[in-house]
Amino acid sequence: MSSLNRELSEDSAFAAGRNSWNRHYHNSVVQPLLTDLYQITMAYAYWKSGKIDDHAVFDLFFRTNPFQGEFTIFAGLEECLKFLDSFHYSETDIEYLKHALPQGIEDEFFDYLSQLTAKDVTLYAIEEGSVAFPRVPLIKVAGPLIIVQLLETTLLTLVNYASLMATNAARYRMVAGKHIHLLEFGLRRAQGPDGGLSASKYSYIGGFDGTSNVLAGKLFNIPVKGTHAHAYITSFTGIDELKTRVLLHKEDGTSRDLLELAMEHRAAIASVLDVSTDESSEGELAAMVSFAIAFPDGFMALVDTYDVKSDKFLGEATEELCDPTDSVVCDPMCAGRLLDLENEESIHPSGVTCNPLPEIPEEECCNGCCADDEESRCAQHAESAVEEEAAQTEEQPNVESNEVQEVDESCPDPPPSITVEDEECGPVEESELIVKASDENGNEDIEDQNVRKVADAEGEELIDLEAENLTEEAPEADGEDEITRCANCEALNTMIHHLKSVGKSFSRTCWLEGHLADISRIVSHIALVSYYDLTSLHHLSRSGLLNFCAVALALNDQGYRAIGIRIDSGDLAYLSCLARETFERIAERFKLPWFSKLTIVASNDINEDTILSLNEQGHKIDCFGIGTHLVTCQRQPALGCVYKMVEINNQPRIKLSQDVGKVTMPGSKNVFRLYGADGHALIDLLQRVDENPPEVGQKVLCRHPFQESKRAYVIPTQVEPLYRVYWTEGRVAQVLPSLEEVRERVQASLRTLRQDHKRTLNPTPYKVAVSDNLYNFIHELWLQNAPIGELS
Repeated sequence: MSSLNRELSEDSAFAAGRNSWNRHYHNSVVQPLLTDLYQITMAYAYWKSGKIDDHAVFDLFFRTNPFQGEFTIFAGLEECLKFLDSFHYSETDIEYLKHALPQGIEDEFFDYLSQLTAKDVTLYAIEEGSVAFPRVPLIKVAGPLIIVQLLETTLLTLVNYASLMATNAARYRMVAGKHIHLLEFGLRRAQGPDGGLSASKYSYIGGFDGTSNVLAGKLFNIPVKGTHAHAYITSFTGIDELKTRVLLHKEDGTSRDLLELAMEHRAAIASVLDVSTDESSEGELAAMVSFAIAFPDGFMALVDTYDVKSDKFLGEATEELCDPTDSVVCDPMCAGRLLDLENEESIHPSGVTCNPLPEIPEEECCNGCCADDEESRCAQHAESAVEEEAAQTEEQPNVESNEVQEVDESCPDPPPSITVEDEECGPVEESELIVKASDENGNEDIEDQNVRKVADAEGEELIDLEAENLTEEAPEADGEDEITRCANCEALNTMIHHLKSVGKSFSRTCWLEGHLADISRIVSHIALVSYYDLTSLHHLSRSGLLNFCAVALALNDQGYRAIGIRIDSGDLAYLSCLARETFERIAERFKLPWFSKLTIVASNDINEDTILSLNEQGHKIDCFGIGTHLVTCQRQPALGCVYKMVEINNQPRIKLSQDVGKVTMPGSKNVFRLYGADGHALIDLLQRVDENPPEVGQKVLCRHPFQESKRAYVIPTQVEPLYRVYWTEGRVAQVLPSLEEVRERVQASLRTLRQDHKRTLNPTPYKVAVSDNLYNFIHELWLQNAPIGELS
C-alpha cells in the first residue's frame, strides 16, 4: 500500500500542503501503466539479459526554451515524487500485462514486476518554481536500470506540461504587470479534465491569482473566481419576469424594492451619461437585478450581451452573426442604401461582390496640391472645375431628379459631387445622406438602432453621396427635412465620413472626391467588423453600463457595494476607458469615491500579444480572464523534455548525432548557478560530480560545451548549488513547499534574472557552460565513440 494512503504527520514531507482541502490528493491516473509499451518490453529484455543489478543514471532536460523566450519555469516535481511514492504494479495491472505483452514472456518476470518499487531510486532535482535553462538537467535519476527506465515516460509527462504551463503563466504575469489580476478561465478549452486541472494548478504557480475551476480550488486551495454567462442575461426578457424584487438593507434590515430603486437611479444617471433609458434592455436590467439580489456582496455583471434595439445577442460569435448573407441586411426602402445602379452590386457590408477601386491616374493626381479655396487650385483642377460648372449649367435642375442639388445663393459655386459642405452653405436636398460630426474619439455620435431619423442641422458637416449611388429616392418625411436610414448604412457612412475627415492630406485630390463611392466599396469589406465594433461601443454605454450602474447604486442604497463589470467583446482598450470614465463621472456626481474604483474584468480570447497591445493603448482594465491561449499554450504546445542515459555501472554514456544540439553531456553531473556583482544570475555551470565546486571570489573557467572558442573567466560573488536530493531510500527527503511557496519561488527566481533575459522581444540568451574538466571529458569521449571514416 502506498505511503500516501497512510495518515501523514504534521512534519512529514507532504505536510506543507495541509492547508488544502485534500492534502492527500493523488491523481489516480498517474500509475506505472501510464507509460509507453516499449518501456515494459525493454524492462523484460533487460531482465532476460541479466541486467537486474545494473545501476544507471538518467538526465531529464530540455533543449530549447519555449515561446521564443530565454527562460523556463521548472514545475511538476511534487507530482513526480508522489508517483515514486506510489509506484507499484497491482494484481490487475499484472493480469492486464500478461494479455497485452507479446506471447512467450516468462511468468517469473511478472513476479519480478509485482515486487518492484522505487525504494532503491535516488532523485536529484532543482527546486520547483526555479528558472531553468536548456541542457541543465531538471531532474537526475539514479538507481537500478530496469526501474529507472520504467520511470521515463511518466516523469516526462509530469514535467513537460507542468513546466510549459508555469512558464506560459509567468510570461502573462510579466506582460500584465504585478498590479493586474489574472484569472485562469480555460477548463472548457483544456485538453481533457486532467489537462484542465493541471492548467489551473500550474497557472497559479506561474503567477495567476485564481481560477474558474472549482475542483482545482478544492484540491489545490486555489482561489476560485467567476461571474456569469451571457445565458443568464438572455434568460430574462423583461422586468415582469422578476420573481423576487425585495432586498433587505445590510445593516438595519429595512426592505426595499431593488428594481424600483434601480429604475429611479437609471433615470437619474441617464442624464449624467447623456443617454436615453429607452435604449437600455429591460431584460438585461431584470437579469442584473436578480443577480444582485442573489449576490449583493459580490455583484459582478457581464455588460456586453445586447445590441439594445434589436436585442441581438452579441456576447459570442455565432454563425448567424458571421454569415454575410444574413448578418447585415439593408432595408430596400432605406435612404442610406448605397448601390451601384449600373452593376446592381451592393456596397453594403453584407455584399461580397464589389467593383475594384480605380487606379489613381498619374496625370490626374495633384498629390494634394489643391487647397480648399478656389483661388489656390492647381491648373488641372481649375480646368476640371470649369468643365464641371459648364456641364451643370447645360443641365437645368429637375425637381424630380436626384442628380442636381439645390443650394443656397450664398454658396459661390455648386458643390462637387461628393463634398463636405461649408457652414455658410444652405440646405441640401432630402436625398442627401447626413452624418453627424465625429466626436473627440473619432467615433460618430449616432444612436444605435436599426432604423433612425437623421435631421438636417445648421453647422453640421454634410456628406453628399451622388444619386448614382442610390437605388431610389429617399422617402419624404411628411414636410420635414429628415430622412430614414437603417443602422447598417449608418455604420458604413460613419466609416466613409471618417475616411473623409482623417484623410485631409490626400482627400483634396480630385481622384478621391471623384471616387469616394468606389472607396466605400473597399471599405465595405471591413465594414461588417466595424459595424459590430460601433454597435458594441453604443450598446455597452447605452445599455450594459447604464443598467449596471443603476443596479450598483440601488445596492449602495441598501448598504452593499458592487464589485465591477466584465467585458467579453469589442475594443477592450476603448471600452475599458469608457467604463472607467463612466464610473468616475458617477462617483463625482453621487459623491461615492469607491464607485470610481470598480473592477473592470476583460476576457475574449486574450493572449500575450493582446495584453502588450492593450498596455500600449493605455487600457483601464483591472483583471484579465484568460482561457484558450493560456491552457493550450498555443504559441508552443510542447516543451520537449527528454530523458537520456548518461551513465551505467559508473561508465559514462554519450549520444552522438550530426545535429550537435542533440549530443548529450555524459556522466553524472552537478550544477551551480554563479551570480555577478549586481546580484543577478550570470551563468549556470555544469561540473563532473568528483570536481570541487566553484568558490566565491575565485576565478572559474567557463566553457561552451561544444564550441572551443567560446569561453570566459567568471569570478562569482555568490555560488548556488542547484541540486537537492528529493527522494532516497524509498521516501521523500525534503519537506515540500506548499503551492503558495512554490508560487513565491517563481517570482523570486525571476527577479534574479536581468531584464534583457526576460523581455518579450529579442531576449538575451542566458549562458549555460561546462567546467574545463567536463569539456575535455565530453570531447575525449566523443572522439572515442565517433566512427572514423575512410576515403577512397
